[in-house]
Amino acid sequence: MKFTVEVDDFYLEEGELSTSLINEVSRNVISQIQESIKEKADKAITIAVKAKIEQELALQINLRVAELIASGVIIRDKKEVSIVDYIKDQFDRYNSWNSPYEQITRIAKEYGNEMKKRYDYFYANQIVQQMHTVGVLKEDVFANLIENKK
Repeated sequence: MKFTVEVDDFYLEEGELSTSLINEVSRNVISQIQESIKEKADKAITIAVKAKIEQELALQINLRVAELIASGVIIRDKKEVSIVDYIKDQFDRYNSWNSPYEQITRIAKEYGNEMKKRYDYFYANQIVQQMHTVGVLKEDVFANLIENKK
């Protein structure tokens, strides 16, 4: 522990010096100890209060969530809405799947078209290879067709 004593200009007689100095040092030491205790107490109180508040908030949040799940209803724009309808609304709004059936149909058609293109390419490639094997196509024509297909 470090003690700092600042002495201002003042005049004391030799007999008064030791008594006054002891009183001044004692007062400063007591003041510093009081400040240190006050700071430590404030920190400890703040930590304890924060912990208690966080614990109480967690309890209240868990209770509120349990109530919402049990009732199956939330309040949205001052109206009671079922959780299922709320989730469906959020899903439709943010994923642009206003009609899941239409979206699934669209995706299936795109997939079907892609598979047709792949089949057409594969079928054409097989025809060209068979024509080359039989000898109907010249080597240059075959090389150009296979190169263009890739």
